[in-house]
Amino acid sequence: MYPSARRVLVIGGAGYIGSALLPKLLGHGYDVRVLDMLMFGDEPISDVLDHANLEVLRGDFRDPVAVVSALRGVDTVVHLGGIVGDPACSIDEELTIDVNLTSTLSIAHLAKVSGVRHFIFASTCSVYGACDEVLDERSDVRPVSLYGHTKLASERVLQKLSDDTFAVTIVRFATIYGLSGRTRFDLVVNLLAAKARIDGEITIDGGDQWRPFVHVSDAARAVADIIEAPLELVAGEIFNVGSNEQNYTIRQIGELVHERVMDARLVIRDNASDPRNYRVDFSKLKAILSFSPEWTVTQGIDQVLEAISCGDIVDYRDARYSNVKFLTQTGTNQLDRDRWARDLIDALTGPRADSRP
Repeated sequence: MYPSARRVLVIGGAGYIGSALLPKLLGHGYDVRVLDMLMFGDEPISDVLDHANLEVLRGDFRDPVAVVSALRGVDTVVHLGGIVGDPACSIDEELTIDVNLTSTLSIAHLAKVSGVRHFIFASTCSVYGACDEVLDERSDVRPVSLYGHTKLASERVLQKLSDDTFAVTIVRFATIYGLSGRTRFDLVVNLLAAKARIDGEITIDGGDQWRPFVHVSDAARAVADIIEAPLELVAGEIFNVGSNEQNYTIRQIGELVHERVMDARLVIRDNASDPRNYRVDFSKLKAILSFSPEWTVTQGIDQVLEAISCGDIVDYRDARYSNVKFLTQTGTNQLDRDRWARDLIDALTGPRADSRP
C-alpha cells in the first residue's frame, strides 16, 4: 500500500477550480502549496490566504526554476493550470500549445525526477468532440478544437510517463458551472443565468448540442476524493467527472433558466457555431470512488441569480469573469514565455539596456 499524501502542489490554484479545491484540501488537513501567476491577483483565494498550512508561490509554471522550487517535498501534484476554453485558446495558437502542452510535458518530467508519487491532470470532456453516442472513458476521442487537442495530447504524454513510481490520474471535467473564488461567465449555465437576470434575454445558438455539466464545487471535490483514495484505485486511470443525470442540451439549459426568470425573453437562433456535441457516462467515477454530485444545474442557476440579486456580481461582462475577454483586453504579454527568463537574467546580471518592460 502506498502511504497517504501529505503535501499537495496545486498548479493554477487561484483559478476557477483551484480556488474551490484549496479550502477542501486544507479542511482535510493537507499541507498545500500553490504555484500560480496570480493574473487576477490573490482575491480568488483571499478566504484561505492566512491558513497556516497554505503556501502561495507566484510564478510561471513554464519556468523550470519555479517548478522545481514548488515541487520541493511534494507528494502529489494537481495540474489545473492552462489556457482554458476554445475561444481563449484561439487567440494565440502557438502560445496555447506552449502553455497547455509543452509545459505539461516539462512539469511532469520534473515531478517524476523530484519523487512525486501522484500526478493528477485536469483534462476535459471536450476531447470527445462530436458524437451522438453516450461516451465513456473507453470511447474514441475526436477533439474538434485546439483546446481539446492540447488536452488530449497532454493525456497521451502523461500516460507514457506513468509507472509504478509515478502514478498519473487524468480527470476529464464536464462543462463547469457555479460560483467559486474566481467565477467565470464565459460558461453556458452561468452566462445564460446572468443574461436572463441582467439583460432580460436568454440567447441560444442552435440548442440541440448535448453537454455534460458539473458544479465547480463538485469538480473540486472529485479531485479531493482522488487524492484521498488508495493510489491503487486511481493510478493510471482516466475519470470523467460529472454525473449521468446532468447531461443536457443547450436548449434545455436555456429552458431551465427561463423557468426561473420567466420575464426574460428566450431567443433560439439557428446559427450554431460550436460543433461540439457529446453526452458522457460518469459511471466509472461513481463505481470506484462512490462519487455523486451535491449540486444540480437548477441549484447552480439559483446560486448565480442569488449572487446577482445580492450585488455580489455586478457586471458579468467584466473581463475578469471571462478568459477570452481578459486575454483579448490585456493582451498575452503576461504569458510571454521569455519574460521569466529575462527576469532571471536581470536578477543575476542586472537589467540590460534592451530589456522590455
